[in-house]
Amino acid sequence: MSDTPSADVNASGEGAAAEAAKAPARPVAEIRADIERERVGLDRSFAALRGDLDEAVDAGRQRASRARRKAVVVVPAAATALVAALFLRSRRRARR
Repeated sequence: MSDTPSADVNASGEGAAAEAAKAPARPVAEIRADIERERVGLDRSFAALRGDLDEAVDAGRQRASRARRKAVVVVPAAATALVAALFLRSRRRARR
């Protein structure tokens, strides 16, 4: 190998291919416009996800509310049935 740099190496020691890879293939304005379009699209997607999440949370709250209302009816009914069963059982034992 010789000590003289080859024709395709620049002053910083990088080859012409590396320097060409750094240059943008599109104008900066076009790249910025694409980024802005992506940002707007992501904003829309996040808004849709937020809406879906709000709907899911509302549905969960409604199910929980229904479950609480059922518990208000079911728990006293179960307690009444238990008391009635115990009462009937004690009456049967008293007859023997």
